[in-house]
Amino acid sequence: MDWEHFHPFTTLHFIALGVCVALPVALAMCSARIRANESARKAGRRFVAIGNCVIWVIACGFWFHPDFFRIDQSLPLQFCNLANLLAAVAVGFRIRLAQSLLYFWTFALCIWAFLTPFLMVGPAHPWFWVFWLYHLFIPLAAAWILSVDQFRPHRRDLLSAVVATTIFTSSLALLNALTGWNYGFVDPGKPGQP
Repeated sequence: MDWEHFHPFTTLHFIALGVCVALPVALAMCSARIRANESARKAGRRFVAIGNCVIWVIACGFWFHPDFFRIDQSLPLQFCNLANLLAAVAVGFRIRLAQSLLYFWTFALCIWAFLTPFLMVGPAHPWFWVFWLYHLFIPLAAAWILSVDQFRPHRRDLLSAVVATTIFTSSLALLNALTGWNYGFVDPGKPGQP
């Protein structure tokens, strides 16, 4: 196993992917017990909401470190950057728009971070661990709102998610067109990882 580099569709990728599927599924399987126990529900809610914020700060802080900062990649403008903050709001405050965006973004957009990760370094590098934890907290929050909070999206949730996503994507496309960057992967350019 290559500890220095990450290569998609290898054993390491599938192990990381398996963990990132198993933990939200385990949360969903324990949801009835969590719902029945008020202290477990409060502790779990805090863990998922605050965990999303903490890992967001760590990940953004990593990219803002002078050794890694690149204006075209380091700003917290990717969908997953915003998804972590939405997850904290959706779980911590149960705001319906945040729940809707988290639901649709997790299963339509953020899933690509797991299937085709934009990751070059292996487990010997701290970013490998930050990357997977950072993205893991998104489906963990989605599992929480679906199984513990029992959120179910309606048509108006889809409509509000489409409108908000269109506004955000259009803003990223305009920024990318003006700068030549590729935030949100909505530029005609290709990401650095195949």
